[in-house]
Amino acid sequence: MGLRQLHHFVTLVEQGSFARAASALHLSQPALTRSIQALEADLGQLIDRSYGKVRPTAAGTLVLERARRMLREGRELRRDLQLLEDVEIGEIRAGFGPFAASFLLDQVLEALVRRYPRLRIDVETADTPAMLRALEAERLDVFVGESRSLAALPHLQIERLPALETGFFVRCAHPLAQLHEVSLAALTAYPVAGPRLPPHIRQFFGQALHADAGADTAPGNDAPGLLTVTCNDMHALRTLIMATDAVALVPAATMADACALGAAVALPMRPPSELRAQYGIVSLAGHSPSPATRAFAALVHEVME
Repeated sequence: MGLRQLHHFVTLVEQGSFARAASALHLSQPALTRSIQALEADLGQLIDRSYGKVRPTAAGTLVLERARRMLREGRELRRDLQLLEDVEIGEIRAGFGPFAASFLLDQVLEALVRRYPRLRIDVETADTPAMLRALEAERLDVFVGESRSLAALPHLQIERLPALETGFFVRCAHPLAQLHEVSLAALTAYPVAGPRLPPHIRQFFGQALHADAGADTAPGNDAPGLLTVTCNDMHALRTLIMATDAVALVPAATMADACALGAAVALPMRPPSELRAQYGIVSLAGHSPSPATRAFAALVHEVME
């Protein structure tokens, strides 16, 4: 029994006669008959020939179901092997935003190199506006970055990822670490560090600071922002937290181990704010993704899960 014989059997049942099945398979009718006879020699009688039209026996119905599944899996296997070959000889130019790079870059890059050792990989990290310009200029194939500010752009294709939990973190000996509630205004007594923020996030913090100060009017465009230190390197921000009295806005995953060891804490902000960054896999709409790009996107989803 082989996949070829199973394919002949499935085609015979679907066509309803040896003549039509042989024509569909581009075989002579005697050749098809020999193939079916060989299959029946292995599995028993599969075809009921007593009604003038080919019908499967009870055993044939069972084999038909399994054969269709095996043939489908065979097609999927060939497709996956072709995809693997296409990835192996391809290249990927991918970007990561600072938050995404802090918890995704290492794992995705390692997985790409392990699974596709001949794939040519070019990775860069930058803020969302810079990566958008690179994508539009086709210097990048895809990037993982903050996606809320891009959602209205029709020339982009965005695969949404789970929202990324972020927070304000300090070292355990920081004066703010002893408080049960911390306002945004209280942060400004210390250096406040974080990545270059999208406009809507800067506006959110500006309005919140203005409200903390008791102002009735909206803050002007020239109002000072929350961040006094801007750095897109999460490792550098983590080091800054642990060495100084700076407060840093970073992904919770970046500080998970330090918090577990009691070396750092997330500040309990009041009023509580939903500090979740909406991230996505961003590419140009209307462009068919390469096999390497599809493999990259699958790995990003895999790591996020």
